[in-house]
Amino acid sequence: MEGSKILVILEDFDLRAKITEILTVGKYNVKSTDSGKHAIDIIRKNPVDVIISGVNVSEIDGFGVLLTVNKFTETAGIIFIMLLNNKDYDLARRVMELGADGHLMAPFDDGELLNQVGVKLRKKRLQHDLFLKKHLQLRSIDNSKDDMSWLRSRFEGSLPRHFKKNQVLYYKGERRSLGLHYILSGKVKTYVADTAGNVFITGIYGPHEYFGLQGTLLGTENKEIAEAIDSTEVLAIPFAEVQHLITDYPEIFSVFAKDLALTLSKRDEKLLDIAYYSVRKRIAKAIIGLTQLSHNAERGRLILPRHDLACLVGIASETLSRVLSDFTKEGLIEKEGNNIIVLDAKSLMLMKN
Repeated sequence: MEGSKILVILEDFDLRAKITEILTVGKYNVKSTDSGKHAIDIIRKNPVDVIISGVNVSEIDGFGVLLTVNKFTETAGIIFIMLLNNKDYDLARRVMELGADGHLMAPFDDGELLNQVGVKLRKKRLQHDLFLKKHLQLRSIDNSKDDMSWLRSRFEGSLPRHFKKNQVLYYKGERRSLGLHYILSGKVKTYVADTAGNVFITGIYGPHEYFGLQGTLLGTENKEIAEAIDSTEVLAIPFAEVQHLITDYPEIFSVFAKDLALTLSKRDEKLLDIAYYSVRKRIAKAIIGLTQLSHNAERGRLILPRHDLACLVGIASETLSRVLSDFTKEGLIEKEGNNIIVLDAKSLMLMKN
């Protein structure tokens, strides 16, 4: 690409001058030196786009320059082309193994030099454009209805795992299952339990929702137990891949932070409900909330085991059964096996404390 900065490192004055002239005619911005040490000083102060180096240069040889360039983040992206003697294939293989982008065997003509430099620069430009395109795709989530739509596309190439009803996906303290988990079908609950067996449900997730964010961002271990409420298909993004996503696309971290803040806000609200609301109001609020979240809420139908609903509200199953019976008599709900059908959503929403 015209105007790209190129550094030529060669001890042979005539060859160095010849290459500099060819590249200058090709409208590149060229600097040259006979010292590897001086070359490193140059690129640290003013990074270049391409380095063309011989093997035997003074103070620090070409291999030393190559290793130094690849060592630092700010210079690792520089294109490195090594000049070699004709038919020295073992040395050419070693150069490429050390991280060079290409090599030229002497003698070479003007066209070979310009072609290799041009091809490497075009490839670098295409990679940069692709990187920007991915960033723009990520930024477009700000204008979409669903902030997680871009992230969900990352799950689609993975194979789902199938879990039976009541099967545990992972236990508290596990690292092997650390990562984000996306539900294709079914429902999953996350919960904490004490040594006496008391359970408190921290979240219920359905199709097209994900969980496991808190443990993933902490990077230590899962803080909850995850269990399938019914037959469920789940896709997973492992912890290491989530870390790569955050590194490659820093904007995604703001999406995670927003979602985590929302989750914590809901939990704070839930704790306040337990502290200040009556059992009747807490149950009414839970029924309305779960019905609104359900993707299959036909006629306000809530399908959830009674024990799970009791653990979600933070009460005994017997207390839940008694209040649901009262709601049925009052015409607020209708019970159909394990299903709860909401008949009067407004009254449940406006339930007095």
